[in-house]
Amino acid sequence: MPLFRSREIAVAVAGLSFVAVLSAATTILSPPASESLPPGSSLSKGPAGSAAAYRTLQALGYDVRRSFEPMASLQANPASTVVILAQPQQDASVGDRRALQSLISAGATVLATGCHAGSFFADGPAIDMRDDASHSFSALRPSPLTAGAQTISMDGGCLRPDLSSRFLPLYGSEGKSVVGVSRIGNGTAIWWAGNTPIDNSAIDRSGHLELLLNVTTPGKTILWDEFYHGQRRSLYSYAKHTPLPWLFAQLALVSVVAAAMYARRQAPVFERTPEARVSPLEFVETMGGLYARADTAADAVATARGRLKRLLADATGMAPSAGNEQLAAGAAARLRVDATELATVLAAADDGSRHGATEPAEALALVRRMQTIAASVDRAGGRT
Repeated sequence: MPLFRSREIAVAVAGLSFVAVLSAATTILSPPASESLPPGSSLSKGPAGSAAAYRTLQALGYDVRRSFEPMASLQANPASTVVILAQPQQDASVGDRRALQSLISAGATVLATGCHAGSFFADGPAIDMRDDASHSFSALRPSPLTAGAQTISMDGGCLRPDLSSRFLPLYGSEGKSVVGVSRIGNGTAIWWAGNTPIDNSAIDRSGHLELLLNVTTPGKTILWDEFYHGQRRSLYSYAKHTPLPWLFAQLALVSVVAAAMYARRQAPVFERTPEARVSPLEFVETMGGLYARADTAADAVATARGRLKRLLADATGMAPSAGNEQLAAGAAARLRVDATELATVLAAADDGSRHGATEPAEALALVRRMQTIAASVDRAGGRT
């Protein structure tokens, strides 16, 4: 494939990926517009929404959270959970009703408000009274749920007479019950005919916030349902509990490897610099082998001695023909060397070179001593 064609494909793929990531981030991070949210939603700031009630609970220190799960999938500890179904937009299914009643029986407190609320407690339609106006209702009997709220306003357009046999009326008038409570197992079920007390437009009226606080309990987790308002979990929140993140990680790794291989194949090719056939180490080994085969340890001593004397002459400024004692004295005066040791080493080297009968072990020790002194002379004289 031509190089320019590959670049075009890469640019197109990168552009599409950027658009997809940007769209996903916008969907996940941007909340829906308040105008399109249904009544009772804790996200809605409209008159019929419940954002004010939700934020008030947060401000008061309650552990309040939004739930985007259906009742059958709700993961919560019933004994420490309060579920608020604020004006759900659909009737509960049989599975929803059974799951909710099991949750209440295990110790949860559930508040359901609005026309579809009764379907979570009983199978039957609400009676549409065709009355959207709010009316005042007084408490019918003293109860912890009515403390501080003797009178409330409620939209009584959707009544549920079928709940009267199981729910104890708390608010109502003229035979109409608009608020009822029932003990189911270890938990409590509370029904409101309307969502008026916790609407944004009515939460500040006398008794309304008190009515909500009587339902909630400090220390418990309050789950404000948004699933039955049409809000579902985002794709990301669903995918993070599946193997998809690992799949994407593996795909990313494969992509990186493929990109590296492609870049390596398309990169320019440079010739490798040929290495010298004879390296310094090979030279040393070769010279050592020659000395060993020739059995001339004295030559190695002479070579090391000649180098050491040249270094001493350069460092002291003396002539190369100067005697050992003169070189040692001059080096001791200018360099950090022991004159006695230096003179002794030079004398031994002269004897070994002159007689030519130095043993290999003695020659090796002597050469090492001279190399050590030469290294110190190099350091002291600034040679490299």
